[in-house]
Amino acid sequence: MPKLNPADVQHALASLNGWSLDTDAQHQPPCLCKSWKLPSFDAAVARFNQIAQLAKDQDHHPEVLSSYTHLQVRVWTHDVSGLTDKDFKLAHSVDALFAATHP
Repeated sequence: MPKLNPADVQHALASLNGWSLDTDAQHQPPCLCKSWKLPSFDAAVARFNQIAQLAKDQDHHPEVLSSYTHLQVRVWTHDVSGLTDKDFKLAHSVDALFAATHP
């Protein structure tokens, strides 16, 4: 899957709700990032597992960080060291998961 150019990344980013482009120099390459606060540790763990299953189904390997009731997802395509359509597909799927279910 080809790496998106910066203009395509910005265009695709506009189609997401609440995701940001993380270009932190300590984290290369740039990635999509979004965080949530859930009502309990159990809810965060359940949502973590649902995100993991989505990623597995899409043959993707995001970084999912959990800290008590907070979740953070960071997405990029390792093979191209950047962002691809695959990353935006997973981000949309994660948003659909949150929209369709309650923790």
